[in-house]
Amino acid sequence: MQAVKIVMGCLIFILGVIASLCGLYIILRKEYQEAVRTLSSQSPKLAIKSPMEELVKPLADTSVQLMETLNKLIQTAVGVGAFLCLLGSGLCILGYWMISN
Repeated sequence: MQAVKIVMGCLIFILGVIASLCGLYIILRKEYQEAVRTLSSQSPKLAIKSPMEELVKPLADTSVQLMETLNKLIQTAVGVGAFLCLLGSGLCILGYWMISN
């Protein structure tokens, strides 16, 4: 019975470490930042042209909506990463508690 408890505690601890690392990876990755930077540099150029050309105005509005959507996507990704870090920390604590008792 004691061996099963130790094995379960070790597995839970390892799962916690993996979840924490995955959460940190999600938080720290810079995948979306390049897209936001590119859109940020292109949006003012579209905004300058939009009063002059009626055809460019829907494109400028679409780029603004795309920026807002990307910002929400980044916030969601950071939220998921934070949740995984907290879950991983909880699993590590639970695994340690199982092994130590």
